[in-house]
Amino acid sequence: MSYEIRSILYASDLTPRSPAVFRHAIGMAQKFGARLHAVTVTVQTNALPFTEFIKQETYDEIKAAGRNQAEALLQQRIDIFAEAYPEFEVKKYLASVRALEGEPARQILDSAKHTLADMIVMGSRGHSAIGELLLGSVAHKVTMKADVPVVLVPIDR
Repeated sequence: MSYEIRSILYASDLTPRSPAVFRHAIGMAQKFGARLHAVTVTVQTNALPFTEFIKQETYDEIKAAGRNQAEALLQQRIDIFAEAYPEFEVKKYLASVRALEGEPARQILDSAKHTLADMIVMGSRGHSAIGELLLGSVAHKVTMKADVPVVLVPIDR
């Protein structure tokens, strides 16, 4: 029985510590010769007070602009990393960069299925038990519901 990692999903929250998480994701992609798919998720909200005063198409344009900006920021950070660490050969392994909208855990899990990911790599702040109970944790939700291994990289420690 062989064990292969052909596709890895890297989920970024675009925080200042996300390049440290990317380092693990690209390192694993390089180690396994896997394709790396990078995603970030913008939270969908319909609770904005001005939505009653603008047209739906205008609101959709605003949301699309936000997703485009998030995707551009993720790509920019990856490009900066690639330039600083050429030994990782980022362009050789990076298959896609996308920004999605919705509930983060659900979008990450859906993206993992869409990219046929064999592994998910993401950061974890490690909330306390009470913090996780009150705030929830994207990392916890993904870990509990994923069909593939999830590698959590500690951040903000």
